Amino acid sequence: MLDTPRRGVRTTGLRPRMRVVEYQMYVGRRIWRSVFVVSVLQPLAYVVALGVGLGAIIDTGGHHPLGVSYIQFVAPAFLTAAALQIAAADASYPIMAGFKWIRTFHGMAATPLTPAQICDGQLIFVAIRIALNSAVYLAIMAAFGGTQRWAVLLTVPIATLTAMAFAAPIAALAATIEREGNAFNMVFRFVVTPMFLFSGTFYPISELPHWGQWLAWVTPLWHGTDLARGVAIGGLGAGAAIVHLAYLLAWLVAGVALARWRFCVRVTR
Repeated sequence: MLDTPRRGVRTTGLRPRMRVVEYQMYVGRRIWRSVFVVSVLQPLAYVVALGVGLGAIIDTGGHHPLGVSYIQFVAPAFLTAAALQIAAADASYPIMAGFKWIRTFHGMAATPLTPAQICDGQLIFVAIRIALNSAVYLAIMAAFGGTQRWAVLLTVPIATLTAMAFAAPIAALAATIEREGNAFNMVFRFVVTPMFLFSGTFYPISELPHWGQWLAWVTPLWHGTDLARGVAIGGLGAGAAIVHLAYLLAWLVAGVALARWRFCVRVTR
């Protein structure tokens, strides 16, 4: 019954997915102040405190041990890490709320929308928010001298891809768990935070022990950070870029497939 279209309603293509996006944007108007804080003030604090403040210490006497100024080194990583953190948050409790507390997705499933379309629409909305947030982050980076070439514009789609590669599996988890418990706390404390600290955000992962480098290599954040930094400051070969993109796309495809499956199970049982 969920896949049976109603007369006069188009249920294929992008349009039904954008209906979900439209709804989420309408709801989001009520929380624009918190979105503004996350989108502007948080990146401003990171760039000023760590990029400019800490960078002034590291770049003592005009010496750049990393080959570029410290703010130019960390800015693409901050952008990518912030995108992943925000996407993970948007794919956790808000999606669980749509199933458990306010049952938004059950209401959508009573329309011609299919579970897969609902899932896709929710992820598209997260991706749009991440892309806009990353664009603001990039503007703040540029204002403080964190950019040096036009290719840095590519960090916005790279950050969005990295964020969604991680957010899609989180959405699958959110559509699976029945109780809030500690599932999300475990993810943020023992997955997201360590990724932020040990995926080359503040320093090259070559400074880590060998086992630490292996842990960084399997995380999507390191691949996104290395790719974003490569296009922002140069020095990344085409082969490495292809490997990074392939790895992130594999995470995204697998995550979307899992999320669609869990959405279907959750709204049809």
